[in-house]
This record gives sequence, C-alpha cells and structure tokens, in this order.
Amino acid sequence: MTVKTETWAALRFRETKRVTLIGAVVNLLLSAIKIAFGWIAQSQALLADGIHSLSDLMSDALVWFAAAHAAQGPDSDHPYGHGRYETLATLGLGILLSLVAVGIIWDASSRLFSPERLLVPGSLALAVALMSVAAKEWLYQFTMRVSRRVKSDMLRANAWHHRSDAVSSVVVIFGVAGTMAGLPYLDAVATIGVGLMIAHIGWGLGWPAMQEL
Repeated sequence: MTVKTETWAALRFRETKRVTLIGAVVNLLLSAIKIAFGWIAQSQALLADGIHSLSDLMSDALVWFAAAHAAQGPDSDHPYGHGRYETLATLGLGILLSLVAVGIIWDASSRLFSPERLLVPGSLALAVALMSVAAKEWLYQFTMRVSRRVKSDMLRANAWHHRSDAVSSVVVIFGVAGTMAGLPYLDAVATIGVGLMIAHIGWGLGWPAMQEL
C-alpha cells in the first residue's frame, strides 16, 4: 500500500510540474506581449489583461512550490501527509486574484472620472487580445485535463485562473473595438469588467479553500 501511495504521489508531482512549467512559459510570453503592446497601442484594458497574465505566472510558481511539498509522504509532524499544502495554495491563488482585481478596478475607475486620462487603443491591441484568447483557452483545456487525471483541486484552480484570463481578453476585445468605434470610455469600462471577473473567480477559489482548512 505504501509503495502504491508513493508511486501515485510521484505521478501527481511529475504531471503537475509538467503542466505548470508549460503554463509558466506561456504566461511569461503573454504577459510580456500584452503589457508591451497594451502600452504601445494605448489600451488600459490590455495592460490590465497583461497584469492578469503576470498574476497567472506567479500562481504557477505557487503551484510548483505547493506540489513539491504536497508530494512528500507522512512524517512525525504530518502523520496524514502534506496534502494541505495544495489547499493553502488554492487559498493563496484566491487572495492573489482578489488583490489584482482591486488594483485594476481602482485604476480604471479613476480614469473614468478623469476623461483626459482615458487611453485610445488601436487595432494592434485587438490583434493581441485575440491571440491571448486562443492561447489561454488552450492552456485552460490542457491544465483541466491533467487536473482530472491526477485528481488535483489545485491544478483545477490554476486551470480556472487560465480561463479567467481568456474571458478577460474577450472583454478587452469588446472594449477596444468600442473605443475604436468612437466610444473612448469603453476601454476603461472593459477594464473594470476584467477586474470584477477576476474578483469573482478569486472569491470562488478562496472561500471553499478557507472553509476546508
């Protein structure tokens, strides 16, 4: 029984490392592209989306750390194993998302009340947002498949983090397109929408994890 448990733990750790490493590479590239082109194309919504991708990169690091500790077997101080590391990481992801959401909403709201600070994005921002949707939806599907295979709530939480980034990019597309059509406030409104979605997902992940602990 012990050998099987150790083998299963090793399998979960290996699969978690693999999917997290792939996610980290994708998130690093996406965050750099969205922040750079959000700045160049003058889109606050795309900049916020880039920060969201950056938070995904931080969550990947958190998942890696938790997986390494959760894979350890029982010892004298932890007779039931180290599985609660995953629960703590899920809670951490929820808190991280909530903090990111507060910052994004605050900045976008302040711009709405200061029209001279509103940004006017171009078609380049639209193209980057479309690319982000495709990349993040693929990453969500890939991570979710692995989470089901190894039965990991932590990976499932990280998959939804990826999906939230894909959805936020869809909102960015509408905001940028509306601004280009002559409604300059829509980019800031889309940014607030991204922030609210991030906050909702953060609560959905963090509250159950806190109850479990």
